[in-house]
Amino acid sequence: MQTHASPVVVWDRRARLWSGATFATGGSPWGLIRLKPALQDFAQRLVQAGSLGLRPVGERELRAARVLVHRGLAHPQILQRHQEWDVEVVVPAHDRVPELSACLRSLADSQVLVIDDKSADAESILRATQEFGARVFVCSINGGPAAARNEGIARTTAEFIAFVDSDCTLAPGWLDSLMPVFDDSQVGAVAPRIRPRVVNSSVTTHFEYAASALDMGDVAAVVRPGGSLSYLPAAVLIVRRSAIPSGGFDTFLRLGEDVDFIWRLVESGWQVRYEPSVVVEHELRGDFLELLKRRYEYGTSVVDLDERHAGALVPARVSGWNLVSISGIALKQPGITLMALGTATQVLRETLEREGAPEVLVPFFVGKTWKADSLAIGSVLRREYWPLGWAVLALSPMAKGSVGRMTRLAAAAMVVPLLTEWRKDKPELDPVRYVCLRLLADAAYGSGVIKASIEKRSLRTLLPEVRFPIPRKKPRIKQ
Repeated sequence: MQTHASPVVVWDRRARLWSGATFATGGSPWGLIRLKPALQDFAQRLVQAGSLGLRPVGERELRAARVLVHRGLAHPQILQRHQEWDVEVVVPAHDRVPELSACLRSLADSQVLVIDDKSADAESILRATQEFGARVFVCSINGGPAAARNEGIARTTAEFIAFVDSDCTLAPGWLDSLMPVFDDSQVGAVAPRIRPRVVNSSVTTHFEYAASALDMGDVAAVVRPGGSLSYLPAAVLIVRRSAIPSGGFDTFLRLGEDVDFIWRLVESGWQVRYEPSVVVEHELRGDFLELLKRRYEYGTSVVDLDERHAGALVPARVSGWNLVSISGIALKQPGITLMALGTATQVLRETLEREGAPEVLVPFFVGKTWKADSLAIGSVLRREYWPLGWAVLALSPMAKGSVGRMTRLAAAAMVVPLLTEWRKDKPELDPVRYVCLRLLADAAYGSGVIKASIEKRSLRTLLPEVRFPIPRKKPRIKQ
């Protein structure tokens, strides 16, 4: 952050301070962070300020704010600022002329270059661009979104490039609301929140509005692989030209090229931010079957992404001790449960002791990891392992004994998070329909992962990572 901006900084509502601000839990990726003395006072005052935040004053507070923002413990509260931005907008287009016209109408005050990705109706594309004063370049072949965006990079000269999909429409002042993020010279890209345009009251529309794959939620975040927000779609993405990775977007990827682009940008040392205070609308495409097809296609991109970013797409990372403790509950074996929880607790205690963290953090971390692993199990059963998950849902009401308890625990891990989502988002759908549609959408994605894994003979995106850390000291187990 430069002194020029000195934005108000707001503490991340998911983060917590411990031991008089000596430690913080949260950030991206989530973890335990020891705060240096220079950060502690500012962090405490940020927490006390709540949603109002604080404006850092002086070089010391600016440095503290920068560190907290970069770690994901705080976020800049960006205020709209009007000025002449050195930005060119690149709009990849392939037919869909009405959507393109609506997009260009919303971009009337911007410098726009449309990349016609070999549309069947090139004349209509040309007329639309001429009507709204945009430039156009026609590709000789249909190379897909990555190739079209790379053409836009090559044929523009501005310091910043805003990639906008042709099915998106933007509100007036969108650049004035997003560009101040770049006052931080380490920010390489920023994206707004993408929400579907509601044009009818169909079930698909209501579901998309509540659970769109393009909607990253209402919480600002720093984007990192393995973080609370690990990627962004490029439906609308503003990029600093000097931050663009070598080669731009990977043209060998017809899907997932935006995820790969973001990850390479982060790997090269740039910060990527998500700013949900700016909302962009995108056009819904087709009915629920079309939605399932898109989720399936997203799943097929996972293996290609894993080849480029090994280990970033493991379906679940869980503690084996937590799995054993859950099994002990299902089997009504308190000894097994206590042994597993005691071992997990001892491992965490030793880790925290090495960091000098307070003892009070031990039960907090035990509960946090147990909850995270339960959510991970539910997610993988809904997605990559959906045939097993659906069998669990079918068996859980009728199975008896330890099998029944196990299936009911697994079913709860699958369904309870979806009911929590429904309660939070309050979609115009009853909970039964919402849960059923989410199960179908997740299964479609998982089917894409399974298909691609089989075709490319790769199991890395299907095999969860299960860890069994061993304590150095003998676990203290209460009998």
